[in-house]
Amino acid sequence: MSSEDQIIKDILNEVENKPKFTEEDKKECRQLLENHYKDVSLDEELLHLDKASVQDFEAVENKEIPFGEQGTVLYGENLTGKTSFIEALEYNLIGLPDSDPKSSEFELTNLISNGKSTAHTNTYWNVNGDKYKIYRTLKWEGNSLTGYPRVTKSPEEGGEEEDRRDSQAKVSDILGILPLEERLSERRWDLYRIMGLFFITSKDWRLFMDWNKASDMLDILFRVNLTNVINASENRMEEQYSVSEEARQASMYVEDRRKELKQERRELDDLENERDRISATLTDKQDQLESVRHTLREETEEGVDTDELQSQKSSLESKEANLQRQLTDKVNELAKVRRLINRYEDTDLKEDMDVVGDEVRNLMSVPEKCPICTNKVESEDRARLLEDHHCPLCRKEVPDKRLRVEKEHQAEESITAIQEKQQERLEDLEGQKEDIQFEIQSLEERIEATNEQIEQLEETLEEGEVADLIDEREELDREVRERKEKLTTIQAEIDTKEDRIEELEEEVEELEMLYEEYEQNNRKRQMLSSFNTIVQRKRDQERRRLKNKLSDVMLELTDYFTDGTFSDVDDVVFQDKGKYTYEVHLEDGTVLDSTDPQGSTSEVVLHALLFHTAILKELSQSDRNLPLRLFVIDSAFGKEQDKYNTRAIANFLSELSNILSDYQVIISMAEIGIDTSPFEENYRFERFD
Repeated sequence: MSSEDQIIKDILNEVENKPKFTEEDKKECRQLLENHYKDVSLDEELLHLDKASVQDFEAVENKEIPFGEQGTVLYGENLTGKTSFIEALEYNLIGLPDSDPKSSEFELTNLISNGKSTAHTNTYWNVNGDKYKIYRTLKWEGNSLTGYPRVTKSPEEGGEEEDRRDSQAKVSDILGILPLEERLSERRWDLYRIMGLFFITSKDWRLFMDWNKASDMLDILFRVNLTNVINASENRMEEQYSVSEEARQASMYVEDRRKELKQERRELDDLENERDRISATLTDKQDQLESVRHTLREETEEGVDTDELQSQKSSLESKEANLQRQLTDKVNELAKVRRLINRYEDTDLKEDMDVVGDEVRNLMSVPEKCPICTNKVESEDRARLLEDHHCPLCRKEVPDKRLRVEKEHQAEESITAIQEKQQERLEDLEGQKEDIQFEIQSLEERIEATNEQIEQLEETLEEGEVADLIDEREELDREVRERKEKLTTIQAEIDTKEDRIEELEEEVEELEMLYEEYEQNNRKRQMLSSFNTIVQRKRDQERRRLKNKLSDVMLELTDYFTDGTFSDVDDVVFQDKGKYTYEVHLEDGTVLDSTDPQGSTSEVVLHALLFHTAILKELSQSDRNLPLRLFVIDSAFGKEQDKYNTRAIANFLSELSNILSDYQVIISMAEIGIDTSPFEENYRFERFD
């Protein structure tokens, strides 16, 4: 099984073991991994630079240099064209970078020799036995420089089309860096960054090391290419599972609207009960009024109709008995509801729940609000702590001993949910109790009113007087009018409540749809975030292995620095996660940070030589390498005041051709009194005058 297949298998095994991942989630993760973890196919052909020629480029008037199996030293006094030749070589391979105010390190000025209008560069390559020539011209067009490449196969056979122009992609394809260009190059100067692995110059020793995609390029070269998967997953989170502001707001307001709707419905029930009670008493009063009017109509000169009054009395007594039965039923129902309420309000249970809740709350570690931005800490942040061991604030891994605390916080949430359900049931029972008490009161009032009617009829039967009946009729008239007016008012309130309830129902329905969208997308985002954590962890693990190898190689390479800053290196330590930055630990305890070399010394050169050599050496020992086997170093002795490291750099460079035995090493060196004899065994000197 290849290393790529093993990486995919390891990640999918972790995905399969995620209990909260649905089958659909696992399928989505599998597709993301298989679609975006694609190994970059690198050409295994071997390139060899046979020779290069430069004409009218900067300080070089006309120069042709053959390159054999040995390393090559471009040697001569300052300002004789050594650096110009190397810049011409680089220009021949990748052309001019786009001009940009933020990329001054790529600015190439005065490229054409004074008095000339055109410069010419040629490189001749052997690609697995086939001969290729890369020609690139440079000339003025108005106030700007322009140039184009032309690739010719078998140039010695003639027939070169002088007017033909090829693309940079064709040149990059010959060099074997086209897959890297397609994956990593967004701007023209990114090609300079890519080529910066093979060209380290005094113009910018950290051209490659400071590139934000340097780690991605090394991942590709060493088959740790998982960043693409992470980027694809993050893009899907933002494009397919983005949480709209409306949905986020809905998650905050939907519960409030539900509670408001529930309260409005309760108030509507109360109003309808009040309406029904008044309607019932109105009916009673209307019956009483009709009875009194009937009695008064009958009571003319003939006196009081005792039979009619007795019949009314019997009807009222029957009505009173029926109301008493209803009252008894309601009293029994009220007792039952009270018993349920007492059970929910049981003191011991409530105290136990409160104690457990307090204990859990005392164990909480994640605050409700972020201490930095004061935003609410969302459930996805807590989930990230539990599932991925990531702090919601800094996103770093959380120690195991701290994880127990947040897990116990989840227990508090479960207890809170139970308490909320109990409280909601208790509120419903209280509402039922109030409704029953209201009905009991209404029944008692009706019974009392009925008894009063019975008593009045009994008095009338006993006395047979009409005056009291007239007073009663007037009183009943008034009460009937008042109840009708009250009913009209209550009905208006009911209509208003019903309108508000209808509005709330529509709003809640809309909010619930948005909330459902929020929940679904938020869950998907949490799922993909967990997936990214798995992939990042695997990437860090594979990077860690590579960093360990590079650390060992770099530590071995420091043995070649017999003098200077790196002569007593104790260890080379890469940072545990993230980019390929490192520290050089000296035996005296000094720590040299690769990202912050001392500017007044040659430390930046030492770091560049050590890092680039280690990368190329490890590539040559792996089962895959780029076809381009070229390592060009320009002006490594630029810090002439740093005599302490001059001999150390010279010793290292003199052995570099042996260290990278399958690379063509090209070094430019000025005549500054360095003993060149150690170079003569491994390098051919090309004199610049």
